[in-house]
Amino acid sequence: MNFEKILGFLKTPKGIISAIVAAVLLFGTVSVIGTYTNIRNEGRTQELAMTAHWKNTQSRYGQFRMTMADKLSIAREKRDAINKILVDAVSGRYDKPGQDGKVDQQAVFSAIVEKYPDLKGLDIFDQLLNDIQAGREAFAKDQEQMADMVRSYNSWRTTGSFLHPTFVDWAGFPSDVLEANVGGNVYKGQAALDKMSTVIVGQDTGVIFDTGTDQPVVK
Repeated sequence: MNFEKILGFLKTPKGIISAIVAAVLLFGTVSVIGTYTNIRNEGRTQELAMTAHWKNTQSRYGQFRMTMADKLSIAREKRDAINKILVDAVSGRYDKPGQDGKVDQQAVFSAIVEKYPDLKGLDIFDQLLNDIQAGREAFAKDQEQMADMVRSYNSWRTTGSFLHPTFVDWAGFPSDVLEANVGGNVYKGQAALDKMSTVIVGQDTGVIFDTGTDQPVVK
C-alpha cells in the first residue's frame, strides 16, 4: 500500500476510526510505561534512603555504646550488661517521671553501681549523664525519623490515584532493595519493612505494654 492510498484510507470513516484507536493505544502505552517508570524510581529512592538511615542509626548507636563502655573502663566480656543499661537509657526506661526525654541521673547511677559497685567512687557520672542524655536524644530523633520514613513510604504505596497501588504492586514493592541488618541477619522487602516499623524499646517498656502495669525504675 503506497503513501497516497494510506492517505486516502485515513480520510474514510473507517480510516479515521482506526487512526483514533491507534493514537489512543499509543498514548495509553506511553502513559503506562511512564507511570511505571516514575513509580519504580520513586520507590527505589525511598527504599535506598530508608536502608541508609537504618544502617546509620545502628552505626551511631554502636559508637555511642562503645564510647560509654570505654569511659567506664568496662572489660569487653562485661559489655553486654552495660549495653542493656544503655539500651534502657536511650529507649526511655530511665527518664524522669513525667519528663519524657529527660534522663534521671540517679536512676542510671543506681543501675550502673548495682552491676559494678567498684565504680561508685569514680567522679565520672556528671559527664556520663550528659553523654547518655545526648545519646538518648540522638537515638530518639533517629527513631522518629525512621518512623516518619516508614509512614511516608506506606502512604505512598497505598494512596494516590485509582491505579497507583496497582502499579506499586506491579513494580514489586516492598522490594529487595529495602534491607535491614539485625544481629547478623539480613531482612529484605516486607520483612525489612516490618523490622523498620518496630519501635526499639527497653525490656521493661515491652513488659509494661504487654501487662498494662507500670513498674518502678529502680528495684
